[in-house]
Amino acid sequence: MNLEKERLLIIAPHADDEVLGCFGLINTIKSRGGEVFLQVLAMGGYKKIEGNRITKEDWKDELTKVAGQLKIDDYDIAFFDDEIQHIDTKPQQELIEHIESKSKISISKIKPTIVAIPTIFSTHQDHTYAYKVSISALRPHPQKTTHMPRLVLSYESPEYYFWSAYSEFGKFLPNFYLNISKNNLDEKINTLNVYSTQMREGQRGRESLTSLARIRGNEIGLDYAEAFHIHRLYM
Repeated sequence: MNLEKERLLIIAPHADDEVLGCFGLINTIKSRGGEVFLQVLAMGGYKKIEGNRITKEDWKDELTKVAGQLKIDDYDIAFFDDEIQHIDTKPQQELIEHIESKSKISISKIKPTIVAIPTIFSTHQDHTYAYKVSISALRPHPQKTTHMPRLVLSYESPEYYFWSAYSEFGKFLPNFYLNISKNNLDEKINTLNVYSTQMREGQRGRESLTSLARIRGNEIGLDYAEAFHIHRLYM
């Protein structure tokens, strides 16, 4: 799989998940002449545990900078509120329709060849909900009536992969790995740091990203890797 001239749509519960889970994939596709689109499901203001308040404009400014650095072709925010709303409070059908057809970068409009969604094996309820609505939006249809991406895969996040409400049914099991170099990993860490409002001591940053990349690399005999689970692939 050479990933040349692909059209990637990333569905992210929040802005920063695309860097945490898909930085190497974005970088690879853009470097090989492809396009990348980012669908963020929720963004808004909130008060951090430390006490300082983050506004929705603060967060969006960071997203704009990251999108520029990664050369993302376009992005959309489904819910942009003064106070961030958990997406599991939103009607499923509303989110499914947004992903399928109503967003300016919906599946029906941009016709992606690859769609990346968050894994259901997550401790964060927004990630599991995003997985469910994404899977519904990506369900197989006759190709005469709607577009069906040929590759659907899920990605992980460092602080969420080790604990899950679905752990009794299984865990995140990668079956597709993307080799990333030390330089790629440094770029990933630097890009994540642009999301300064989202950084958490001990959960995100160089140590956690490096540890997970090293674990995934060791699983296949590489120094570092990003890992994904393929849900559908046809050639």
